[in-house]
Amino acid sequence: MYHIKQKPEDFIVEEISKNLSFEKGNYTYFILEKKNWNTREAIKAIASRLRMREKYFNIAGVKDKKAITKQYVSAFKVNSEKLQNLKIKDITITVLGKGKERLKLGQLQGNNFTIRVRNVEKEPEKINFIENYYDEQRFGGKNKILGRALVKKEFRKACWALRLKWEERDYIGALRKLGKDILRFYVNSYQSYLFNRAAEEYLKTKYQKYSKISYSQGIFIFSNEQTKNEKIPIFGFLTEIKNKKLKEIYEKIMKEDKIKKEDFIIKQIPELSSEGGERNLFVDVKDLKIEKENEKTFLVSFSLPPGSYATIVIKKIFTFC
Repeated sequence: MYHIKQKPEDFIVEEISKNLSFEKGNYTYFILEKKNWNTREAIKAIASRLRMREKYFNIAGVKDKKAITKQYVSAFKVNSEKLQNLKIKDITITVLGKGKERLKLGQLQGNNFTIRVRNVEKEPEKINFIENYYDEQRFGGKNKILGRALVKKEFRKACWALRLKWEERDYIGALRKLGKDILRFYVNSYQSYLFNRAAEEYLKTKYQKYSKISYSQGIFIFSNEQTKNEKIPIFGFLTEIKNKKLKEIYEKIMKEDKIKKEDFIIKQIPELSSEGGERNLFVDVKDLKIEKENEKTFLVSFSLPPGSYATIVIKKIFTFC
């Protein structure tokens, strides 16, 4: 079985920025290069050194810990000189300039990846696209279980799972202390799980031939037969499905999970309510290069749109093909 991420240098990610507008403003834009830091912890360390609150820093995407990554960050009313001169182990900051707008999640063209794959057992083949699944990182630990508990208003269950302390049955108060971003991530994780299940079942009806690869939440369906690209719902309280087959699939999934779309209205914690959205069934793998370093090691580089998973590309190349 192949291996990745044995060293941070084996997994390199660089954001492809949308054009930043530099002008007089309260936001400072900078490139954060980090190794062995997850994004949130790196921002926390920077904010602490500058004696600022984390909420004044905004990112376009979250990057892995066991990797070398470059990403764009905006900071509100920060001293640019102090920021540039910060010394934190395995973190490098490059100030770019100022502007009037903060960065928002998803505000990038995509990501460039360079990944070293070790212990490869057979010669890999190039691919042009991937099925746009969410991968394991989205479901680490109890993320999906916690997300479903929040959607089902099982707040006590969520507190128990997180080992939180509460007073006088104030489960919501205990959960709120985690912050809305973390709680929203749990809900999004559950929505991602529902998307993956729907995509899997739908692709079975589209493909003539396919292969199955197991993962912690079920099965990935892979094929080289790219059919017409479609939008698959990310389920929420405003979701309306016109495609008859997709509607049947989602109705079956929701029945099995005992979930209704109205459940995504969370009145007790309104900021967690989700109207839903859409996600492409397929995405193109651009600029794919596969270099053989030795008999069992390959260096793979490519680019993907924001929100798509490089590890799905690696799974498809080195397991399916």
